[in-house]
Amino acid sequence: MSDFEGGIDPTKGFVDYLPRKQAEARGLAKVQGNQVRLAADSTTVYSNKDKGRASIRLEAKDTFDSGLLIADIAHMPGSACGSWPAFWTFNFEEDPYGEIDIIEGSMFQDGNEVTLWTGNQCRFTNIGSKKERNNCKTGGDEAKGCGSMGPSNSYGTPFNDVGGGVYAMYLEAQRVRVWFFPNATVPADIRADKPNPNGWASGALISDFQTKNGGCDIARNIHTQSVIINIDFCGSEVSGSWWEESEDCSRVAPTCNEYVAKNPAAFVEAYWLINSVKLFQ
Repeated sequence: MSDFEGGIDPTKGFVDYLPRKQAEARGLAKVQGNQVRLAADSTTVYSNKDKGRASIRLEAKDTFDSGLLIADIAHMPGSACGSWPAFWTFNFEEDPYGEIDIIEGSMFQDGNEVTLWTGNQCRFTNIGSKKERNNCKTGGDEAKGCGSMGPSNSYGTPFNDVGGGVYAMYLEAQRVRVWFFPNATVPADIRADKPNPNGWASGALISDFQTKNGGCDIARNIHTQSVIINIDFCGSEVSGSWWEESEDCSRVAPTCNEYVAKNPAAFVEAYWLINSVKLFQ
């Protein structure tokens, strides 16, 4: 089961997450055939003093400690100034803090960023893929999470240009793995609802966190996970220095909030179109 979460964005983004009835009434959440469409508003001009651009944050009520989570996604929010979409899992009890960002990106990021966050001092080596980051701990000057980057077609507009794809995340007692398959390369066993990670191409593996490569007890730090899908804007990931360092974005508006408020047409592609999200245990 899942539900829409309204209220204040914990990352202080320029966003107004709507409750389910409001989201459906405004056409931001709806079923299209066999797909679910979750979108941000792309028609309204706001003041940068408003709460933010209307959007969605969907949270699962059920939790899991282990299993293979597979998301078949036809479209994710397109690359745009100020955008910050994510598909992730989180322990709301924070006992300790544990989070897996399966899909996360901001603005025109080149590829998806997989990130593991822990409340404890966890580090991993040999994570794989590119731009490896080793420190998972939240808080502090070096808090960037641990993980690595996927290929260019794994996030934003390039993802949509290849017809979407499938993400898989396997949470085990001492290991977390994340794969990405563009639509044309999705294994037949996934299509048949009989996924077998042991038979998947090694090149599809974006991140591989293993207790033996760093000494962090994954079962102790990553458990009681809930699935979350949202579309955020600005906030701690995008505002400030990130915005200023992006010449393509900072030249069109002095702040992220102002751009997002006044340019609704920039977010016509700010929507998820989801074929399915399944957990195999």
